[in-house]
Amino acid sequence: MRVAWIVYGALEQTTGGYIYDRLVIERLRAQGDVVEVVSLDPAPLSRALSGLALARRLARLDPAVVVGDELCFPELGPAFAALPRRIARVLLVHHLSAWELRPGPRRTAVALEEAAVLRLCEARVATSATTAARLRREHGLGRVDVAAPGADRLALRPRAGRGDGPLRLTFVGSFIPRKRILELLAAFERVGSAHATLALIGDATRDPAYAARVRRAIEGSAFLRARVTAPGVLGDEALAEALAETDALVLPSSLEGYGMVLTEAVRAGVPVLAARVGAIGEVVQDGAEALLWDDGDGLVRALSRFLSDATLRASMSRAAVVRSAGLPGWDSTAAAVRGVLARVAGGR
Repeated sequence: MRVAWIVYGALEQTTGGYIYDRLVIERLRAQGDVVEVVSLDPAPLSRALSGLALARRLARLDPAVVVGDELCFPELGPAFAALPRRIARVLLVHHLSAWELRPGPRRTAVALEEAAVLRLCEARVATSATTAARLRREHGLGRVDVAAPGADRLALRPRAGRGDGPLRLTFVGSFIPRKRILELLAAFERVGSAHATLALIGDATRDPAYAARVRRAIEGSAFLRARVTAPGVLGDEALAEALAETDALVLPSSLEGYGMVLTEAVRAGVPVLAARVGAIGEVVQDGAEALLWDDGDGLVRALSRFLSDATLRASMSRAAVVRSAGLPGWDSTAAAVRGVLARVAGGR
């Protein structure tokens, strides 16, 4: 099967969406499929013209099916509309871009563009059942397939033994507003535990202005300067080591289409503290391996409870180990995606 897979920029980027694309593409190729990655300029002079140029390029490639990452929706609209009918169109949705925006004209305009792209597709693949249900509910769609991310990307490392040192909290994600790093720093300082540290692991280049605010928040507090580190993006081996050494993963995001790092942490036996948003309540179990919250002060309460209760920490870690046995792998993810592509490709 010939597949064209559309992304912004380089496929080697380290966000969850790009990791998902890359690992699925690797497995499709290993099964004999021909996958052409079509990289788009993330900041063209005209997205409409870029979309028409994309349509011409895709027509020349003549794949059986085109997979568009939803992030590329401004170009996918004109491209999908102009494609010959013999080429099937599939949209991969981690979450819709409109869901990140505040209510207002901009959100309305983006939602209309995304709705048009959704209607142009022969199939839609969501990365969680939560996202699939929301797509059906908000856009009146019928079938939305689900291909949840695998949890077995990182090598398992032996969990570090607990000594007399501070408890280690870890955040993993890009430095962007919806990850709510500033709120995490404020809550961590408010709890004020002298026996805890916080590592902020992730890409600080995607939103330089927000990353600068994070740096200023740390530098402006003696408490945070003494306890917070920001090692940047880690490779797979280093991230596996960091998870093996941490006591909890903290993810206070305002929106997550899945949250791949959650299951990667659970697979490593790491408890999770997370906001109950998007698909997080589907991915981890509150009261078992996770503490989830719904309101503004929930992060402070979760941190306080976790840091002060050794019995709770041990129970959550045991629950993570039990849960890890049932987590999906990337082979299953790729098989689910390939099943959708084969269905709409019509034997081409």
